Amino acid sequence: MKKEEEHPWIKFKKYPHIGFPLERKDTSKLENYITDANKIERHGFLPFLHRTIFQRKFRANTTGLLNKKSKKRTRVKAIRPKAREIFFASHFDAQIYSYYSYLLSDRYNTLLKSKTFDKAVVAYRKIEIEGKQGKNKCNVDFALETFQFIKDKEDEDLTVIVADITKFFDNLDHKILKQKWSEVWDGSNTLPDDHFRVYKSLIDMRYVNEDLLFRNYKDRIWVKTRTENDPKTPKLKQKAIKHKRFLKENNAIAYCDKDEFLKNSVNLISKSTRTEGIPQGTALSATLANIYMLDFDQEVQNFIDSDDVKGFYQRYSDDLVIVVPREKQQEAIDHLRALVANKVKLEIQPEKTKVYHFQQQAGQFKGYEVDEVTNKEKNKALEYLGFEYDGQRVLIKTAGYSKFNRSMKRAFKRASSLAINAHTTDDEIYKSSLFKRFTYKGAKRRQIYNGKTKTYRYDWGNYLSYVEKANVSFYEFNGGNSIKKQSRKSWARFHVLMVNAIKKIEESKVKKLRKTIASKN
Repeated sequence: MKKEEEHPWIKFKKYPHIGFPLERKDTSKLENYITDANKIERHGFLPFLHRTIFQRKFRANTTGLLNKKSKKRTRVKAIRPKAREIFFASHFDAQIYSYYSYLLSDRYNTLLKSKTFDKAVVAYRKIEIEGKQGKNKCNVDFALETFQFIKDKEDEDLTVIVADITKFFDNLDHKILKQKWSEVWDGSNTLPDDHFRVYKSLIDMRYVNEDLLFRNYKDRIWVKTRTENDPKTPKLKQKAIKHKRFLKENNAIAYCDKDEFLKNSVNLISKSTRTEGIPQGTALSATLANIYMLDFDQEVQNFIDSDDVKGFYQRYSDDLVIVVPREKQQEAIDHLRALVANKVKLEIQPEKTKVYHFQQQAGQFKGYEVDEVTNKEKNKALEYLGFEYDGQRVLIKTAGYSKFNRSMKRAFKRASSLAINAHTTDDEIYKSSLFKRFTYKGAKRRQIYNGKTKTYRYDWGNYLSYVEKANVSFYEFNGGNSIKKQSRKSWARFHVLMVNAIKKIEESKVKKLRKTIASKN
């Protein structure tokens, strides 16, 4: 039996943190310590590593000129990009959170079997595909279920409400969280001491800003290297790294070791002063978010299942969708907002609530966004879980392709820079990497066996793998390859970028050669 099956909660990661990454040889030590409740009661958690991730947002350019060919307005970058505050636990602490997530998930899923909303809560759960043992559903399947419900009622006037809970993880009420955690674990009102210690580490969070930690240790970052004499045996050494973006290419594994940090750098630690919320980024956070919403999910499902509604409800983390008859639109919106505010003490901002109408028009079933107050049509298709549905067909959101194309451009720019500055004339390595990431050549999903560790890892392919999966899943629904056709220009874009990159590299080589000749003369 493979170690992944024996200890499904053990997840080995290699991001730089305080202290070194764990290895498979540490499995027994991890199991003996983490499964001992007495040890966890007294465990001293290291501070989280805090990172702010900015997600570029675009908005319609309402003042700009229409594109003459497409008749669409251009999209411009939003002034304020969306910021996500992510917290990474140390490698050992991450295993503790993973273990308690494993324990709680088991209790939570058992509890849900007796609930009417078992199929409505879909995020952070392993939900098996009917008739396909060992294969679990993903966002593609959940989106298909939602759109299929709508399509099956195409003779009715429907309202679809898509809502996004504001700053979900940041605003979880600690009292409610502790209460629901206790209920799920053993039906009581108190947590066992080991669970309470884990709970306190989340609500009384201590953290270190990653940029600050890097600045303090950038002249002596721990990296893993291999020597020419013994390339199979990795060696650890400390090395100066100029910028955070170079950590990965230098194979950095730690900013510092644990003892050095506790001896010299505790002044870098900050303590959260918030009275609500938990860090987003731990293995336990997602499980706790589902547990927190137990009463809310039941109340929404009760409303949806009532005789005068008979609608549909699905929640994917902080994104939720409900489908109701048109005459129940305002009641559903009011009920939803009241439950979010009163039952779980969270908030859905009006601008985060999207209302869509689906109905027959001129012999076709059509769907579009409407103004919540005036019901005025906005000519926008339903957007949910990365897909768009207009009543006729489902497509991947254009934002997904835009992100893919931006990533491809950045990768070519970086690869060109590395090839130009490398002390070698061989650029095949960077080419193969780009083909794997951005073309059909890297889109095949497969299991890869590691003979050294006797384990398998799954190669999930690339974005085009996802496009292919979505196309297969929605083929019957769409009556064709509508989704696959969206990616038909990706190869042409890749080819143009490749030609330009090679040209840039060749021009650089010529300049270097001329400079060398000139210096000799």
